[in-house]
Amino acid sequence: MLAAKNLILRAGKALYPVWKVDLQLGKEDRVALVGESGGGKTSLAWALLGRPLPGQEVLEGEVFFCGCNLLALSQSERARLYYRRIALVPQNAQDSFHPAQVLWKSAREVIQNGENKKLDAKSVLGLLAPLGEPLDLPASLWSCYPHQLSGGQKQRMALVLSLLNAPEVLLLDEPTNALDELTREKVIVFLEDWLAAHHASVILFTHDIGLAGRWAKRIAVLYRGEIVEELPGDEMRRPLHPYTKGLMNASVRMGDPPLSRRSIPGYALPISAPPRKCGFLDRCSHAMERCGRESPSLQVRGNHRVRCFLPSL
Repeated sequence: MLAAKNLILRAGKALYPVWKVDLQLGKEDRVALVGESGGGKTSLAWALLGRPLPGQEVLEGEVFFCGCNLLALSQSERARLYYRRIALVPQNAQDSFHPAQVLWKSAREVIQNGENKKLDAKSVLGLLAPLGEPLDLPASLWSCYPHQLSGGQKQRMALVLSLLNAPEVLLLDEPTNALDELTREKVIVFLEDWLAAHHASVILFTHDIGLAGRWAKRIAVLYRGEIVEELPGDEMRRPLHPYTKGLMNASVRMGDPPLSRRSIPGYALPISAPPRKCGFLDRCSHAMERCGRESPSLQVRGNHRVRCFLPSL
């Protein structure tokens, strides 16, 4: 369905938010991309849509959707795919709406998607109801302006917009980060039911390790724009790469004693030159002399792929 091959993104003259990423999404597949903030998740999400973020460009690589290279299409050709066959729910839900336009009109633009369909408010609200009502979004809210709603309401509305035309592929960038726990659970269950009913595929971009392990068939761990580990979703609690282990040790789980979580020391700075050493070197307690001389490639370790020189992880 969707594939990135050797994808490199450049920001400005010397920063690389994404470096040589290979990623595959199959039919009715669920993949999660996890990692710290600033690790390249949002940059990769927009690049997979064929629309790199402002100030970023694809330096190398290809993005294929159903066999078609999105990066080779014109802007108008890509626009005809958006919301019809592939849709992105952005991390900042405000980006989905025109600030001076009532929300049902934004929904109408998604439904029309360049076609000259005459839809009044009643028709649009009728199409929104089956998606909005299970998410506690009554029809009256769609007559509001974006600034009149909470962040959580706008986040759920952005999700509804992405589902209106039943796309084949969904890209979800932190879709639950503005929600309380009860609403978050309701959204997750709703999405699971919708994906099963429409046989759609999804890539979830998140720092929520628990959600990724619960929801995804496969997980890719992104660090400084590189995938450092790929593993089955049901093995998230048995990671191999030191960074993935650090993420697990830092994640909060119900029942944990106070102050029992351990953060990863140091900071993840963006890549500023082609890697000539391990990107995790300065934060790794297992670093060896070789790690400072070579950049490791992804190696198969059982049903994982790991970017690390350690002989036994």
